[in-house]
Amino acid sequence: MNVKALEIRLGARRIGVLFQYAPENAMVVNRFVADDDFIADQHQDTLSLSLKAANPAEQQFIWRDVRSALLNGAPSRDGQSWLLPPFFQNLLPEGVFRDQLAQLRGCAPNDHFELLAASGKDLPGNVYALPVELSRAELGRYVTQNADALEMTVTADPLPEGVSISGVQPKLGVIKEGERYVARTKDRDTHIIAKLPVVGYPLLPEVEALSLQLARAAGVDTCEAYLAPLRQLAVQHHYDLGPTQPDTHFLAVRRYDRSPHMRIHCEDFAQIFSVMPENKYSLEFSYLAVAATFMAYPSLGEPAVHELLRRLVVNEMLGNPDMHLKNIGVWYPDGKTPELPPAYDIVAHALYTPISGHGLRILPPGLEARLGGKAPSNGNGRRLGLTPAVVRVFCEAIGIIERPAATAIAECVSAAADTWPALINESPLTPTQKQRLQAHFTQHPMVAGLLRRRNRL
Repeated sequence: MNVKALEIRLGARRIGVLFQYAPENAMVVNRFVADDDFIADQHQDTLSLSLKAANPAEQQFIWRDVRSALLNGAPSRDGQSWLLPPFFQNLLPEGVFRDQLAQLRGCAPNDHFELLAASGKDLPGNVYALPVELSRAELGRYVTQNADALEMTVTADPLPEGVSISGVQPKLGVIKEGERYVARTKDRDTHIIAKLPVVGYPLLPEVEALSLQLARAAGVDTCEAYLAPLRQLAVQHHYDLGPTQPDTHFLAVRRYDRSPHMRIHCEDFAQIFSVMPENKYSLEFSYLAVAATFMAYPSLGEPAVHELLRRLVVNEMLGNPDMHLKNIGVWYPDGKTPELPPAYDIVAHALYTPISGHGLRILPPGLEARLGGKAPSNGNGRRLGLTPAVVRVFCEAIGIIERPAATAIAECVSAAADTWPALINESPLTPTQKQRLQAHFTQHPMVAGLLRRRNRL
């Protein structure tokens, strides 16, 4: 019986082994088993809040429960492949980026174990997945708890150009060298995500750059991003960018999980909630559940909830219905303590599509019912706006005072009203795009109400 194995490192420390094997007449097993010294360490760094316990005894139980759903993969929905354990499945690239990596690796796009191995040196956060050869004794201990005789199948080394980036928009992981943006090398991590122009979405890099600028002006903590000439991108890719001009730009987004001398661990809420990436828009989860998670950790708490509410109202004012579970996360600057990282993937989709609402429910169905006739009629909860009634129920549900939360939202809207019109007018968007964005913004109920009150003064 053959086994593939990857050693999982959190920074420089090996914490366990992720392996794949197929028992006779049984389904493929993709399982993570933690190393004994990591399990015994009461000061271990955090891999994921989904695997975080309240005390050392419970923490050891989590790591030693090798058959739990958190540590094991499952058959894919279509039954055609074998998923990794949820935390690791969410490390994989998405969309066209996955297809390109599979082509470079010479594997199928649904060979998840091989894709993780291919990008194992440049994964999100501070995780590495590196090939390892296990002895016969180690195979028995890790894989079958000494029940079967096994043979190793050697896993190929990570690809030098193997980078894992989530999202379906055409993008590349790059390194800035002088005025050029080049591909990752064997020894250097990517520190910039290059978001490229998209056919059918005019000036998308410019729109996203403006969206982040507007969010920042309204008081949201955003990642650092700037426009750069496409001609400076010295990386081979296979995306169809359509006709380009000498002044065509891409958006350079600095990765907050990379610094000049180290990586900073992070994870998204699909990992925290143990949700497979294809379910990132799941109606089973809500922003209230995200806020409740924040409240469980003093390092996040009420300030993080207020920031979440600011991001929600900014998304409404921009027409961005895409803040799904993979577009919200936490990071660990000290390796252990979760904090709220800068916002990313904020785009004014209202310029391209009439879709409105949010990527997730604000409230779960049971609490939506408390709104009576103010609840959305379409039944999916995504069109529910951040109204005063919603904010009241939201705050009551997680046990925070309503007034500071409502003030955070109001100040965000007021700052937007003060700054957005000029920033939109001064942007490189087309006149039609500017007009459309201004109209969407001023028609938002909170903005319209504020402007009416100001006009009466």
